[in-house]
Amino acid sequence: MKPKCHNASKEVTRWATLLVLAIMALSSCRAKRQVVATDSRSIPTPVEQGNVQEHSPSVLLVMYDAEVGKQPLLEAIKEYGCEVVYDYHMINGMALRKPDDKTLDETMQHFRQVKGVLTVEYDHVYHLTDPVKPKLEVQ
Repeated sequence: MKPKCHNASKEVTRWATLLVLAIMALSSCRAKRQVVATDSRSIPTPVEQGNVQEHSPSVLLVMYDAEVGKQPLLEAIKEYGCEVVYDYHMINGMALRKPDDKTLDETMQHFRQVKGVLTVEYDHVYHLTDPVKPKLEVQ
């Protein structure tokens, strides 16, 4: 029969090991935190911050009124020569690829005039992590 203090010391060692591993895992996480104001008028836009947001050069997002439906939009897509990249059924929107012979701004302006269209926006590209930067080896 083993003494009780031996089992207790094993238990303490196990918990201490788990605690150290948890601390190491949490401290190795890299996160950038930003304070967000509750008043949307005081939040600087990316342009105000000196960053021009990156967007797709050929895809735009179109949101339409559910009561009007998407039929007028589908007809306009066919007539204008766009391609439906994705149909967001749940939020009444579509991602459209512009025709090769039109600019993105021309295409966006055209779809703003279509019956039932609520908004036409750029398809912004958001990077979730920092780009990988290679380490230079010092000799």
